[in-house]
Amino acid sequence: MEDDKRTIVEQEVEEVANAVGLHVGRVYDWVDTHLLTLESIYQLVAIVATLVLARLLHTQFKRLLQGVSRERTLGPVVQRLVGTVAAISLPVVWAIFLGVAISGFESYGLPIQFLRLVSSLLLAFVAIRVVSIFIPSDYWSQIFSWVAWSVAALNAVGLLDIAIGWLQATGLAIGDVRITAWTIVKGLILVTLLIWMSNAIAAAVERHLAKTEKMNSALRLLVVRLFRMALVFLAIIVTLSAVGVDLTVFAIFSGAVGVGIGLGLRRTVENLIASYTMLADESIKPGDVIEVETVSGPTYGQVRKMTTRYVAVRTRDGTETLIPNEVLMANPLTNWSHSDRPTRRRIPVGVSYDSDVELARKLCLEAAEEVPRVLRDPKPACLMRGFGDSSIDLELRFWIDDPENGVANVASEVMLRLWDKFQRHGIEIPYPQHDLRLRAPASSPEVPKDGAG
Repeated sequence: MEDDKRTIVEQEVEEVANAVGLHVGRVYDWVDTHLLTLESIYQLVAIVATLVLARLLHTQFKRLLQGVSRERTLGPVVQRLVGTVAAISLPVVWAIFLGVAISGFESYGLPIQFLRLVSSLLLAFVAIRVVSIFIPSDYWSQIFSWVAWSVAALNAVGLLDIAIGWLQATGLAIGDVRITAWTIVKGLILVTLLIWMSNAIAAAVERHLAKTEKMNSALRLLVVRLFRMALVFLAIIVTLSAVGVDLTVFAIFSGAVGVGIGLGLRRTVENLIASYTMLADESIKPGDVIEVETVSGPTYGQVRKMTTRYVAVRTRDGTETLIPNEVLMANPLTNWSHSDRPTRRRIPVGVSYDSDVELARKLCLEAAEEVPRVLRDPKPACLMRGFGDSSIDLELRFWIDDPENGVANVASEVMLRLWDKFQRHGIEIPYPQHDLRLRAPASSPEVPKDGAG
C-alpha cells in the first residue's frame, strides 16, 4: 500500500517537473529567438545608449526650458506648457534620441520592435503629462490617459495598423454615405481638439477685451459668447468635412430639428434668446444688484454669473439663486445699480404732536450722518409728509453707493441710532390712538308684567 502511494506521489512530482520544464523551455526559446539575436542586442544597446545620453544632456535642456518659461512676453498657457516639458526633460530627451535611433535602424533595414515599444511608452507618458495640464476635469483627463496608453500599447506590439484597418472595415451605410468606426473615432478626436482650441482662443479674446475700458462687462460678455459660438460651429463644420460627411444630408433632418425645438427645446431656446437680449440691451450685467419677483417670492442680490440658461444671483443669505433668463424677461425687475451706483433709501418716522418737530428732524439727520455707509453727498434730508391720526409723519431720506452689501441692514442701523437719540431727548413715538364716544341707549316702552291688564 505504501509503495503504491509513493509511486503516485512520484508521478505527480514528475508531471509538475515536466510542466515547469516545458514553460521554462518556451521562455528560453522566446529569449533565444527574440533577445539572444544580433538584431535584438543592437536594439538593447541602442536603448541603453540613448538613456545614458539623455541622462547626460537633459539637465542642460531643462535649464534652457526653465529660462524660456520665465519670459514675460510669453502667455500664461505657453509658460505652463514649457514648464511642464522642463519638469519631464529626461523622458522627452530620451524619446528624441530613441526617435533618431529608430530612423537609423529603419534606414539600414534592422528590426525595431523593442525600440518602438520603449519609444511608444515614453511618448504616451509625455503626451499624457503635457495634455493633462490643459484638461481641467479629472474625469476627462483619466479618459485621455487610458486612450493614450492603449494607442501606445497597440503601436508597441505592432497592432495599431491592424486595429485601424478593423475600424475602417466596420461601419454602416446611410444612403450614399458610409460611416465607419474609424470615421467616428477621427471625428471625435478632431472635434475635441478643435473645440478645445476654440475655447482657448475665446478665453484669450476675453482676457484681451477685459483690458479695454471702453467696453462694459455686458457687451464684452455678449461679444465673447457670440465669438465662442461661431468658433464651435466652425469646428463642427470642419470636422464633418474632414471625415468626409456630406453636409447636404443634414437638410433632411431640418424639419425634425425644427419640430424638436418647437416642442421639447422651447424653454431652452427662450432662455438662450433672453440671455442674448439682456446682454444686448444691457439691462443686466455681472456685478449689478437686482431685485426680481419669482415664484418663491422676491429675490434680492448681486449678479455673479450670466449663462445662456440662467443668471446666478448671490443673495444676502450667502446662497446663489439660479433664475432662468425667461423669468427675468417676463417679470418686473429692479436693477439697483443699472445706470448709477448711488441708491436712495426712505425711512418713515412718526413723532407725537407734543414733540419738537424741528428737534426731531435734526436728530433724524444726525442719526443718518453717523452711519458710515450713508453718503455725505447727496446729503440726507428729513421731510414732513403730513398729519397722521396719531402722529406727525416725517420721512428720512439718505443715499448709499453699495447696494450689494444690503439695504435693510443700513436702514436698521440708522433706525437704531435714531431710537437712541429720541430716547435721550424725550421725543415720543406715539402709539396709535382712537377716540371713543359712548352714547346712552334710547329709552324703550315699559313691558307690562305677566297677569297685568
